[in-house]
Amino acid sequence: MLNKVHKFVLNVELVSGMHITGSDDTFDIGGADAQVIKNPLNGEPYIPGSTLKGKIRSLLDYKYGEIITVKNGTKDVVIGEKNQLCLCLFEPNDQYEPKITRGIFRDLTLTEESKNELKNILGDGVYTEIKAENKINRYEGKAESPRFIERVPAGVKFTGEIDVLEFDGDNYEKLKQYLIEGLQALELNFIGSSGSRGYGQVKVEYIEKDA
Repeated sequence: MLNKVHKFVLNVELVSGMHITGSDDTFDIGGADAQVIKNPLNGEPYIPGSTLKGKIRSLLDYKYGEIITVKNGTKDVVIGEKNQLCLCLFEPNDQYEPKITRGIFRDLTLTEESKNELKNILGDGVYTEIKAENKINRYEGKAESPRFIERVPAGVKFTGEIDVLEFDGDNYEKLKQYLIEGLQALELNFIGSSGSRGYGQVKVEYIEKDA
C-alpha cells in the first residue's frame, strides 16, 4: 500500500555554464555547433528529469557500486545490500513489492527570477550564451578545429521536484539518505556534458514537503 508521497522541491543554481545537448535540427549559419535542449513551445532551456535521475544514480553507484567478477569469460554482477535499497529509487526491484520505482524525477525549469534577469541582460527570448572552443594540437602547439558551444550561463536558476513514494515496508529514512547523498555528490561533480572542462557545476538547495 502507498502510504505517503514525499516531495523534494529543488532549486538548482548554475555555478558555471551548462550544456545538456538538444536537437541540432535548427542549426543556423553562424550559430552553435552544439545546441542545448529547449522546450519547443517557448524556447526555454531546462534540465530533463531523465538527466537528473541518471546523473544522481551514477554518482551513487560510485559509492555503493556494482561489483563485477569475470568467470569463464562471463560477467557476474553482485549488488551490495545497501545498493539494493538504493536501486529502488531508480528502477523496479525484485526485492520490493509492488515493483514500482520509488523516485519520480521531474524536469527542472527556469525560475521567473532568472527569466527576468536573462531578458534584461541578453534580450527578450534569449536564454543562452555561445562559447568558442578550440582543439589544441599538442605536438605543434597550435589551436585547430574551432567550434561553438551553446551554454546556459552561470548564475541561472532552475526549479523542480523529486517525489519519493513510500510503501508499506519501505525504509523511507534510508531512501531519503541516499537521495540527499546523491544531491550532495552532484554539487561535487557536474551535470550535462564537458564537466572536465568546467561545465555544469551546480549548487543545490532542497525543501522536503509531504504531499
